[in-house]
Amino acid sequence: MGLRRLHHFVTLIEQGSFARAATVLHLSQPALSRSIQGLEAEFGSQLLDRRYGKARPTASGSIVLERARRMLREGRELRRDLDLLRDVEMGEVRVGFGPFAAAFLMEPVLTALLARYPKLRIDIEIADTPSMAQKLKAEQLDFFVGESQSLKEQPQLRIERLRALETSFFVRRDHALAARGAIALTELLAFPVAGPRIPARVAEFFRGRIHAEAGEDARELLTVTCDDMHTLRTLILNTDAAGLVPRAMMSAEEASGTLVPLQVTPAIDLKAAYGLVSLAGRSLSPAAQALVALVHQILPGHPALDDEPRADNPLPSQTAAP
Repeated sequence: MGLRRLHHFVTLIEQGSFARAATVLHLSQPALSRSIQGLEAEFGSQLLDRRYGKARPTASGSIVLERARRMLREGRELRRDLDLLRDVEMGEVRVGFGPFAAAFLMEPVLTALLARYPKLRIDIEIADTPSMAQKLKAEQLDFFVGESQSLKEQPQLRIERLRALETSFFVRRDHALAARGAIALTELLAFPVAGPRIPARVAEFFRGRIHAEAGEDARELLTVTCDDMHTLRTLILNTDAAGLVPRAMMSAEEASGTLVPLQVTPAIDLKAAYGLVSLAGRSLSPAAQALVALVHQILPGHPALDDEPRADNPLPSQTAAP
């Protein structure tokens, strides 16, 4: 049973004659007559009483007329809902942010998104890349923004590269290392070192560098692992911990001198390879597309983002920071 024939039947009853209904429907009268006959054959019942010179419904036709009007109304509402979904007036988006991305990107993106689409339902996940990749594959996320270099060998994922995020080791301004010039990486080992969970290749890079400078007994670089940027900031401001954090998050403290970035020698150009990660072959919903557009809109103007490699970068691009 098609809505088209039901529409023809309702229009015929409302217009009262084949001639007027055919004009409204932009059909010939024979075509309209065939459509009504097909509907009657489909239901196995006569729907029209033609004895009085006006198209009137039979008892069966009255039942069909009531249901047909309801179905056509629901069909119109369905089309409206789909149109609204395409315009992102309603819908749902499930998005993940890595710890660094959440620190500098999540707030402005969500603020702009809700200002434009206040009825949109948004589910936010903040986690490390392996956890979010697993949820993405289980279709529990539409996409996520996070460290993406470690996902290059996973063809089931689509990665849209974003501008690199610069990170540094920071200490408070009265820290013992703050007044120093360049320091060796191993000098950090005299203090707690806090940072987020870092990719295995980055941990291996630091391990090799420390081993080369300090020998077999050298410890791991990070003594405090925490993915909450607010907690990391608090630790750096209030303890002797050095923190590996994005410069974008510490721009105000760096400008005021409250926190000081450390210069490590030999130089390490710590850049986070970030990307928009989604499932390959799966189209994003209109709501997700709107969020992606805002990510691209906000990122280019961020003062602490730099996509150009520095000449003094001894760290291969595949071992960029977390």
